[in-house]
Amino acid sequence: MPVRYDANFATEPPIDLPLSPKVKSLRKAYQDAKASHEKYLQENSRYRTMDVTEIWETESRYSSLALEEAKRELRELEIASVEAGKPLPDKDEFLAPAKAKMDEYDRMTSTLQALAKKAQEAYSDALFSDLKVMGLKQAEKAYVARLEWEKAYRAAAAARATLELHAGLFSWCVSVGDMDSHPRKGHSQGENLEYWELADDGRLKFEAAKALEYIDYMVKVEGLIEPDPNPPAPVAEEWTVNHIPAQHYSKPAWHENVNYAGEVY
Repeated sequence: MPVRYDANFATEPPIDLPLSPKVKSLRKAYQDAKASHEKYLQENSRYRTMDVTEIWETESRYSSLALEEAKRELRELEIASVEAGKPLPDKDEFLAPAKAKMDEYDRMTSTLQALAKKAQEAYSDALFSDLKVMGLKQAEKAYVARLEWEKAYRAAAAARATLELHAGLFSWCVSVGDMDSHPRKGHSQGENLEYWELADDGRLKFEAAKALEYIDYMVKVEGLIEPDPNPPAPVAEEWTVNHIPAQHYSKPAWHENVNYAGEVY
């Protein structure tokens, strides 16, 4: 008999953990038993026994919503009976159905709770029994995944070295031997080789060259890097601008005593 370890399953197993059909069936039985208990509590809460003792009372009193309703109905019936000159209704007989339902509620909730606990124990025991088998399977899968990861890592490292080799050879060509490796932005920012993209004609794209920091003074061979598709507008040289002299007056032009002071360049 496996040792029960219910506290270990206070939360559900991970969704990715493959459970056996037996464990799944017992989990379903536990969930159904728990749901039945909760449903009964909700649908019959008016019969739940409560402590209704007032603060000034020395002896405890217990009742339920259903019993309190029955007492109010009995009181109204007693008043009507006295007014009509009839004998009082039997109190015990009138309140008996409500009290019987309260007793039934206590017994049913206790029974449903016990059934849910029994189902939980069966589910927990079965799950605990399967942990060794499932654990060994997961260990094997983890080992296979590790081998695949190492293989992929070595392939990625080899591809990275090939990328750096050809990027360095391109840099040597574009700089006429001034650079024997691609530009580096620094260890903290990476090398940005993921930006390496070619235009349709085989040249390195302008945006890629910009991200890779092939600065103008490094580029000495035309035709290897795509030109800027949106070059900045040329700045007019100072001596090519035709200045229009501004008329300057010592006072506003509309003033009657305005004096012309000449042209200002």
